[in-house]
Amino acid sequence: MACEHCEGADRLFDLKGAKKELKVYKKRGALKATRHLIELLEEESFKDKSLLDIGGGIGILQWNHLENNGRDTTGVDASSGYLNIAEEVANEKGLSDKTRFLFGDFLDVHADIPEHDFVTMDKVICCYPDYKTLIKTASSKSKELLAVSFPMDGIIAEFAQWLGIMFMKYIKNNPFRPYVHPVREIERVISESGFDLISQSRSFPWHIRVYKRNN
Repeated sequence: MACEHCEGADRLFDLKGAKKELKVYKKRGALKATRHLIELLEEESFKDKSLLDIGGGIGILQWNHLENNGRDTTGVDASSGYLNIAEEVANEKGLSDKTRFLFGDFLDVHADIPEHDFVTMDKVICCYPDYKTLIKTASSKSKELLAVSFPMDGIIAEFAQWLGIMFMKYIKNNPFRPYVHPVREIERVISESGFDLISQSRSFPWHIRVYKRNN
């Protein structure tokens, strides 16, 4: 990957972290914010629908989609470690024939990805500096639903972002940076991309929202 930020993401979200997350998932299930996103998605029918999961990590949203009669899934991630675990889980679950995995920055590989019925980005927008292009490009791949989670904004969030930047820069020596983007701007870009909000939830500090295409 040419993007220094994405190379930092691959280092930060490594195989060791992916194995740890899988262990937690097998013991306790998805973390709270992801559970909320799953609950909102399950208000819709998955039957014969395809899912594009951007920044999908170990594949939790993908397994839920396929286990609820979804047709197939594509997972894209800038972490080689997480994708390795996702592929292992797909094999364990007997779902490898219904899954596809792509390694890299979504904005680099999106041209090779067709439209899907559903597109999900769980805790991904906060990992991108150019969030507007990310949202617009992700939206263009969705025929029906766009489901996202992103952190709150405001003074507390900005302070947390500053701490994260200091940690990445001086402790981890990693070019990856966390971002807190304006919630109203995220909402505006999604709306201008042709989507209406149909359901939402919150799990501090995350906003969890599902949008439906209106055109």
